[in-house]
This record gives sequence, C-alpha cells and structure tokens, in this order.
Amino acid sequence: MATLITHARLEQYVQIGPELQTADWKFRTTESSRVEVTENGLSLFSSDAKTGASALQQLPMVKPGTVLLVSADMRCANVIAGIKPWNSARLLLAQNDGKKDRWDLPHTAVALTGSHDWKNYRKAFTIAPGIQNIQLIAQLSQSTGSLQIKNMRVYPVYENPDYKWVRDIILLAWGGYFLLFTSSFLFMDKKNILARFLLVSAFTAIIAGTTLPGDMKNQVSNEVKIQIDAESESFKTVIPWDLSKVWHLGFFFLFGLILSAMTKNEPILQTMTIILLLAGGTEIAQLYIEGRTPLVSDFFIDAAGGVTGMILIRAFVSNQHENKAAA
Repeated sequence: MATLITHARLEQYVQIGPELQTADWKFRTTESSRVEVTENGLSLFSSDAKTGASALQQLPMVKPGTVLLVSADMRCANVIAGIKPWNSARLLLAQNDGKKDRWDLPHTAVALTGSHDWKNYRKAFTIAPGIQNIQLIAQLSQSTGSLQIKNMRVYPVYENPDYKWVRDIILLAWGGYFLLFTSSFLFMDKKNILARFLLVSAFTAIIAGTTLPGDMKNQVSNEVKIQIDAESESFKTVIPWDLSKVWHLGFFFLFGLILSAMTKNEPILQTMTIILLLAGGTEIAQLYIEGRTPLVSDFFIDAAGGVTGMILIRAFVSNQHENKAAA
C-alpha cells in the first residue's frame, strides 16, 4: 500500500524548461516502407528489413549536463527483429559532437519487437559535454512490421530528490520482504534438500527477472529472440508469444509445482496465498525499478502459472492416495 501511495504522490521528474519537440520530421519513403505524420505523432511501416523505415527531427540545443526526458505512447505490430540486437522498432535521442553520432552514449528510449498494445514509455538522458546537436529518431531499424507513436514529448527535467530517497527506502523494504520470503522456504520439508534448493532457485529466477532494469531486460529478451529466429523458423511459428510472458508463466509454474509438493499436507488456500502474494509483490515492486511497468496482465499470468503447477501436484498426490487406498 505504501508503494502505491508514494508512487501516486511523488513525480520522479520535474519539468524545468519548455517543450523541445517540434514535429518537424524528415524522412524518405520507398516501395517497401513509408512514414506517415499524424495529428499527434507518427506511423512507420516496413516490409523489407534491408531498408526499414526512419524519421528524424533536429531538437533545439541545450547546455551540456541538461537532463532531457523523452516520453511517448507507442504500439507496434508484427515487428520482426533483424540480425543485430538494435534492429527493432525504436525511439532514440541521438547526440552528435560535430564529427560523429555518439552511439556510445545512452540513446535508446524504447526498443520493441513483436506486437505490443499502447503503452507510455519514458526515459531520461543527460546531454554530454561537447555535444553540438541532438536528434529525435523513430525507426524500424532493418526490421519489418509497423510502429505507431503519439503524444511525444521532450523537455528538460531534474530528478525529484524526495523521489530518490523514497525509492531507496521502498526498494529496501521490498528486498527485506523477498528475503523473508526466501528464508521461510528453508524451513519447509527439511528432509528434502533438493526440493528446497529447486524452490529457492525458482524464486531467485523470478526475483532476478523482476528486478532487471528495462534496458537490460529488453536487451536479454531481444538477444534470445534473435537466437530463436536464427535457429528455428518453425519454433518461432509454433511459439509466437512474448518471451517475457513465457518467462513469467514458466518460472511461476515451476515455483507453484515445487511449493505445492513441499506443502502437500497444508491447506490449499495457504499455498495459493503464497503464490498470489509473490505474483502481486513482484509486480508492485516494479513501480520503482527503472524502465519497468507493473501490468495487471502479468499478475494474472504469474498467478495462472503458479496455480496450474499447484493443481497438477495436488491432483497427482490425490491420485496416488486413491491408488494406495484401492490397493
């Protein structure tokens, strides 16, 4: 509850300057790609990964050290990534020092593959010393599919100091909560060391996936997708889901399976409560993790995976008891 209240009341970034985004886009179209400037955004389409689609605009220059916040609502459909990790649907803030684009500096506000519904994305960038011009770029980088962007904004900000210390306290509290969760598993079914090890491993994998910053999560996910696409086209056709959802479902299924096996003599409501608390906690904690957004759909995916694992074990145990009784 404290996490929700503080997040609703405290803004991470405070605007300190005017809007820089001009909507003066420059782009070119080909037979296989096009860019449409809409009333409040852009639409990009590409059917040829070699050409992709791109649009850019020059932004007014600001002083080095200025923090710019890039914010936009985006959705994409059927975006198939190219060979390189950055070949995807992206929104970038590129910095140039007068000689070359500084791709070594943070520049990716959003990178998407597959299909995603409308969602707001925000990313802050610090303008480096020696930078002479700044560009806002929307692109399907050597990839195919469609990308739509609306409500784009770019403006100077500073990070609210109150937000920073509240975030640190909240994340520390969640860390203690998850640590308490982990320690409680060590006292379950003390005779079965392997089961306890597997349960803690599944729990650790869930927490690791939850606490990864957005950039790292997308990078890992994109690299795995590229490997799958390269290895097996048929596998990609059979399993077209978002890999992050598969991760959620799979590890919660494993967690529910092992937890239920270790608590088979406990009330089913107790096991289900643990699963739901973990599913809810991992989503709410993401409010304060950079680049992550809690989703109700992810909560239900997590809960469904855990409860399914629990039901399978309970059904197996019940069947075993019936067979023994019949014998």
